[in-house]
Amino acid sequence: MIAEKYGAAIIAYDFKQAGSTAKVDYVSDADALIVNAIYFEANWYHKFNKGFTKKAMFHHSADNKEKVDYINEYRKNRMYAENEVVQVLSLPYKDTSYSFNIFLPKKRFDIDELRAKLDGAAIQNLLSCSRSTYLSKISIPKMKLEKDYELKQALLAMGVTYLFDSASADLSGISKVGLYASDAKHRAFIEVDEEGTTAAAATYIGIRKPMMLTIHQNPKKFIADHPFIFILNKDKNALFIGQFV
Repeated sequence: MIAEKYGAAIIAYDFKQAGSTAKVDYVSDADALIVNAIYFEANWYHKFNKGFTKKAMFHHSADNKEKVDYINEYRKNRMYAENEVVQVLSLPYKDTSYSFNIFLPKKRFDIDELRAKLDGAAIQNLLSCSRSTYLSKISIPKMKLEKDYELKQALLAMGVTYLFDSASADLSGISKVGLYASDAKHRAFIEVDEEGTTAAAATYIGIRKPMMLTIHQNPKKFIADHPFIFILNKDKNALFIGQFV
């Protein structure tokens, strides 16, 4: 049921055998773990033709490039918008309340500048201005990304301090024993190919002016051959945000 309903892998370990536990990533001295997880898997509304998948150059930086697999489409109408600094391509899934949105800087290595401008209002403005637009070519890299993050310092910087303080932490709602959080970690995974997207994330605890857009009716190309930002949305709510660099 776990594998069928949640897409989770099941691995059996014999803990009687020496070395088995070394394969398991766990917190050895934790009294409890608070775990939050999200999983997403969906097919594109318009699947990409695998016969069009080709290798081409991706430019990570001015002096770093490599050949990667690109999924391609030609001569299609897709949801698209642009302004003076960014192109936006919105790809719907079969359940059209979900979409995968790519924010591609027009200036090849300007992702830092773009990221600084993409606050919530700017993102919503960009997406709301998307229109069905004829694109002569769409080319995006196949992606498989996995990343671990240490969250404790980020949470402390945001003012979440009492949770990590053994003297002041109040977790009496879940335990009568005096508990406090010693660490916080986050792991995210996303894969994009011709069929659609698989994404998962788990967290455990142990300038901004809206940009004015112009929609062009002339044929455009969307070639994501340099670093970009992506957002997987449910309606107007971002489920996953990341960058492909």
